Amino acid sequence: MTAVAFLIIAPLVAALALVVVRQDKARSVVVVVATLALAVTAVYLAATSITTPIQSFNLDAEPLTYLVLAIDLACSAYVIARGVRLKNHLAVFLAGIQAVLVTLFELAVAHHVATATDLYLDQLSIIMVLIIALIGGGICLYSLGYMRDFQAHLDHTAHKSSQGGDPARLAEARHRGRDRRGVFFALMFVFMSAMYAIVFSNNLGWLLCGWEVTTVCSFALISYTRTPEALTNAFRAVNINLAGGLAFCLALILLGSSETPILELDKLIFEGADGMFMFPIALLVFACFTKSAQMPFQSWLLGAMVAPTPTSALLHSSTMVKAGVFLLIKLSPTFGWDVNGMMVIFVGALSFLYCSAVAITQHNAKRVLAYSTIANLGLIVCCAGIGSPEAVWAAIFLLIFHAAAKALLFCCVGTAEHHLRSRDIEDMDNLFVRMPLLATLMALGMMAMFIAPFGMLISKWAALVSMITSGHLELLLVLAFGSALTFMFWAKWLGKILAMAQGQSNREKTIHLSERVGLGLMATLLILATVALPLLSSDVVVPYLQQVASTLPLAQSNGPWGTVSTALGFDNLLLMVIVLVALLAVFAARLPSRRQPGNDSVYLSGVGLDSSHRSFSDALGHPRLASQRNWYLKSLFGEKLWERKGNVFVGLILVVGILATFVLEAGGL
Repeated sequence: MTAVAFLIIAPLVAALALVVVRQDKARSVVVVVATLALAVTAVYLAATSITTPIQSFNLDAEPLTYLVLAIDLACSAYVIARGVRLKNHLAVFLAGIQAVLVTLFELAVAHHVATATDLYLDQLSIIMVLIIALIGGGICLYSLGYMRDFQAHLDHTAHKSSQGGDPARLAEARHRGRDRRGVFFALMFVFMSAMYAIVFSNNLGWLLCGWEVTTVCSFALISYTRTPEALTNAFRAVNINLAGGLAFCLALILLGSSETPILELDKLIFEGADGMFMFPIALLVFACFTKSAQMPFQSWLLGAMVAPTPTSALLHSSTMVKAGVFLLIKLSPTFGWDVNGMMVIFVGALSFLYCSAVAITQHNAKRVLAYSTIANLGLIVCCAGIGSPEAVWAAIFLLIFHAAAKALLFCCVGTAEHHLRSRDIEDMDNLFVRMPLLATLMALGMMAMFIAPFGMLISKWAALVSMITSGHLELLLVLAFGSALTFMFWAKWLGKILAMAQGQSNREKTIHLSERVGLGLMATLLILATVALPLLSSDVVVPYLQQVASTLPLAQSNGPWGTVSTALGFDNLLLMVIVLVALLAVFAARLPSRRQPGNDSVYLSGVGLDSSHRSFSDALGHPRLASQRNWYLKSLFGEKLWERKGNVFVGLILVVGILATFVLEAGGL
């Protein structure tokens, strides 16, 4: 219990210190010490609790009820204040309704419902704790150097904007360029504290509090630069997530006001598995869809790309979107061949297919990562909807490897953007020569998304097994085509950064040490998770599945846990070593010693003229420039066309599904 409390409270203490501390060196010390303390505590908690059954903790909920209510109302008040000031009436309306519903729930409903277990700890919670502490901590370390460069860029922009003598323009430039890195890092740690509260809370009221804190933190982080574009996208994010929060509040009011009131997650899962509370569960599913940016709610996550890169990395990997899929995985025993199960399956499957297709057309690196995130979350959602042990096994490992790989990729793209002054994939020519270490780590992250022996591909295979064994054969086409589209956009980007040409200078020496440490930590975690996949399966994930579905035959040899754990022990380690050796071989191939001295003539589909500029003479003697450009297929997978169709189709499924659960429950069916 001490470690659980420390993980929730310590980030808040660090956040308070970061608001007070002004000096850059002192801020760095606070961030490093807090990150290390949280990481050590998380590892200690995992080491001491990973093999034990579910641990439950009951607290004196009466005083904490008022604290939770105060936090909820403070979140609503903050959004209302920003909405009034910036004239976003929808945000004011939604936050006001949220404040009313939360007050009604806490004082009129939750106050009269006893909870036997407020906090709990199981294997899935521990997995999430490690993701938040290690990957989230790595992002915080990476942010130290990144935000130093980011602030320098803001200062330069503010200085240029202030030229001209206009007092109003000068005041605005100074306001936007003001150093608010202390607030930025404080929000990062508050975000982590809220995520810990979500994964530890069995009391649904407390879970809702953490849920709403992540919404407000994401709003503040996305609007960090205070530009019109940032504010517009921040309000889009908060409005969509407030809509999900309203659904969450309404679900809790219905659960607490029923004939057999329930405000504990474990009891809801048990009762929901018997077909009860279909409509409240549908409302919780809606909240999960908004939080995890599933279609038709994906626009907020795409808009979040305007924020500093650590914000994108945090939202996409260890927090925010992971809160949605985490709750869906917890609720997976309540799904199946019912309305909720089918709704979750098809919303997730179509999000995976549509967003994988649209990702092909993107040349902005962060938008590729964003669409890929939505697609992979869709596959996790789909597996949670299937609800079988095989599918949940796949969902958990998809969650793990997506978190590690996406954190690494977002941070790599952020560093590349600072040094190349562009996030366009077409500007990453010769990245392997210009920034070899960064390109190697970026290639590692990409390969982890679609190449064996990394766990993402193995998890997709487990998802395929679950679709066959559960009878959802129609999903095989979705998985096959979606995976083919995934392969295309990763492979063409990978080919771009690994292409090499002579005459380029190495620009990697200017990367900050904290960025190197953060990137190295995330790459190491990705490799360790791959090597330890069989151990994670047998000692962590399977025991969790046995607890939530003890009547199902989990140990059959045709299940993913049996096949993976036995076949990918030594073989997985051997494959990983081969991959690493191959990476090192490619890295060594860039060394200038491989060039022949004095020989600058390179064959480029003609007689080479200048290898440094990749020019050659064609068959008619005309000088040409060799270039490598990707294929985006915009005429086939245009973003507007596919998103519009997908949003309408998926939105229709969502509306019909929620209405159906309401009608069925109202009719007592």
